[in-house]
Amino acid sequence: MKFINTLALIGLAIIGSNAMQDIPSKDLVKKFNIGWNLGNTLDAHCLEFLDYSEDQTASETCWENPRATQELFNKLNSAGFDIFRIPTTWTGHFGDGPEYKIDDAWMKRVHEVVQYAINTGAYAILNIHHENWNYAFSNNLETAKVVLEAIWKQIATEFEEYDEHLIFEGMNEPRKVDTDVEWNGGDQEGWDFVNEMNELFIKTVRATGGNNKLRHLMIPTYAAAVNEHTLEGFKYPNDDDKVIVSVHSYTPYEFALATDDTAYSVFNNTQPIEWAMNNIKTYFRDKDIPVILGEFGAMNRNNEEDRQRWAETFVSSARAIGVPCVLWDNGVFEGDGERFGIIDRNKLTITYPLLLKGLMAGVGKTVNISDEDQQQQPQQPSIEPPTAETPTIKPPPSVTPPSTVAPPNIEPPTVEPPTVEPPTVEPPTVEPPTVTPPNVEPPTVEPPTVSPPNVEPPTVEPPTVTPPNVENDNDYLSCAKDDNACKSKKSEECYKKVSECWITQQDQSKCNELSNTCSKIWN
Repeated sequence: MKFINTLALIGLAIIGSNAMQDIPSKDLVKKFNIGWNLGNTLDAHCLEFLDYSEDQTASETCWENPRATQELFNKLNSAGFDIFRIPTTWTGHFGDGPEYKIDDAWMKRVHEVVQYAINTGAYAILNIHHENWNYAFSNNLETAKVVLEAIWKQIATEFEEYDEHLIFEGMNEPRKVDTDVEWNGGDQEGWDFVNEMNELFIKTVRATGGNNKLRHLMIPTYAAAVNEHTLEGFKYPNDDDKVIVSVHSYTPYEFALATDDTAYSVFNNTQPIEWAMNNIKTYFRDKDIPVILGEFGAMNRNNEEDRQRWAETFVSSARAIGVPCVLWDNGVFEGDGERFGIIDRNKLTITYPLLLKGLMAGVGKTVNISDEDQQQQPQQPSIEPPTAETPTIKPPPSVTPPSTVAPPNIEPPTVEPPTVEPPTVEPPTVEPPTVTPPNVEPPTVEPPTVSPPNVEPPTVEPPTVTPPNVENDNDYLSCAKDDNACKSKKSEECYKKVSECWITQQDQSKCNELSNTCSKIWN
């Protein structure tokens, strides 16, 4: 059944009912200026304290953002954003195999939010976000394929009537979770997994027919990274001209994302941005392959003027190579986590008008900020850059929810999935996302011109995993109440066991029992 309410029918009469325009994706992306992510909203998940059976849509607000509204999208569109990415977590909202039936109420709500974006005349990107059934391990591939095909067949059928204003994105930051290569570009096993899943995603959507035969589709690189060896391991289809590469970049890392003692507030180093754009240009744009930078951002450090300069530099650099950018906004303004909010979703006011001006200047637009938007900014301590910076390679953002609801950085399993991630399946925002929200920073020195070495796939076979003994796992709850470092470590260990339990097809009741233990770590 397709959930098209009265509002949706009005919107479809204006836009969605148009015949699908048959143009290649390389021409479609030229229509975009700049985009915005609805982070930590439909991608939020709180299975550890919410009973989804009582209200499937309650998860939308469980990371402390309000429900999305038409007015929110209208405000953002009037501010200059013309493409909206809608990260969506489906785990917890679909049933068991083999059908993996998506809950009707959840599908209806996702449909409503997509329509909000389309109603503005803008474009929308719908994806699958904080999932953990698609961890990029070879022994998980066949199981993950079954779930991906079932989920995308339902989504594609639900939205088949929409024209080119709706884009599907197959996965968010697929990677080998909790390994040494999770965020540093991956290896052959991870690249092969992502390539096969991308291929199946395209095949599945195309097979649903109708407008989906011409639907523009986004496929990610491993972890949506832009490392040289990651891009070399990526496979782009040569027989479909309606496919867009999806990458993320939070650069310079120490300015944009870091929360440790390497972080600084002054934007005075453009080299990491040049590195990222040069890689995208070399591996994709020089080959006329279309790209969307689906997540980027720099968190608030009480440094809005520096973020304004950074924003203009980043966006204009991407625009120069024909790549539109979509800003990550998790609705967070204060606290010790990732403060990527730009609009107050309750008051519908722009919290950082200078940042907005910088973003729009990057695409050659000027923006007039209303008196209503000239409000007091949340204050965070300013951090000066070190006098001599040491090159540091860091992971991409793990999308962490507000400090009062801080879930771990791992995504929930499909069998009673836990809270998660950060991905950013990804939490990338809070995605624990939402991730999200993504990419490894380059060294601050000029990147070498030599070709990167080939990365050989691991030769060691993954060990056989015995289902976890829940009775002996009380150690996962041994962290002190305020010891977040301990909790993060314990949650990663715990959720890894849950994933191993599920992947090895052991006793599902034991997997569920351990999952419940994991969910208590952050209580």
